[in-house]
Amino acid sequence: MVVDLERTDAAGKTEKRQDVTVELGGKANPPGFDQQLLGLVGGATKAFSIQYPSDYPIGELAGTSVSYTVTVKGIKRRVLPELDDELAKDLGEFESFDALRARVREDLEHEARHAAAQETRGALMKQLAARVPYEMPASLIERELDRRIEDFARRLVEQRIDPRQAGIDWNAFRDSQRLVAREAVAGALVLDEVARREHLDVTEAEADQEIARYAERNGRAVAAVRAALEKEGGLSTVYAGLRRDKAVDFLMARATISRE
Repeated sequence: MVVDLERTDAAGKTEKRQDVTVELGGKANPPGFDQQLLGLVGGATKAFSIQYPSDYPIGELAGTSVSYTVTVKGIKRRVLPELDDELAKDLGEFESFDALRARVREDLEHEARHAAAQETRGALMKQLAARVPYEMPASLIERELDRRIEDFARRLVEQRIDPRQAGIDWNAFRDSQRLVAREAVAGALVLDEVARREHLDVTEAEADQEIARYAERNGRAVAAVRAALEKEGGLSTVYAGLRRDKAVDFLMARATISRE
């Protein structure tokens, strides 16, 4: 659906955007936004408000009401191809649709295992952070906050949203991330200590593999990624991340996990 969009936040600030593509069911859509658009036809205009829940991830929107006025300029329908061998061959080196289906199942199972591992890792990091009895250096927390804000802004850009015009109170967002930033810093310090005590080192070959994986995920040349890392002093971050991964694996192998 292609729309002209007018958005007014709780503070009365209005933002207008034209020719915005909205995919019904898209994960980036505000809560309840899709339901308001259902049934609209080309040329229709509708005004409505969205009440963001109190636990909404963007702190400055949580618990607030935002008004929207939407004018539909066009409606597009996604046409799905036939699920057959020809589709499988068009999508890659698959001889048949059964081969494609097997790969999809394998990928979904891998994602499920990865999600479970991430959940367990998150719980472990919380426990590690809770065991640090002293306050974290403010400089480390501020650096982690900077990283989180940059990551969030990058995700907005990927959704074709200008972070400067998104109506976000960045100071409020920063404050909403302070507790999790403290936990992340504390957990990282514990992992660094585990890696030091257990002599968990990262080889150059392992770092090269990680850089190659990153380049592949982002569609960039390995040489270009490495050059950028060397220029920005990012190679040490790659090594530190891999070393912490090894520390997590070390602790997970010795942990007793209970699920309620």
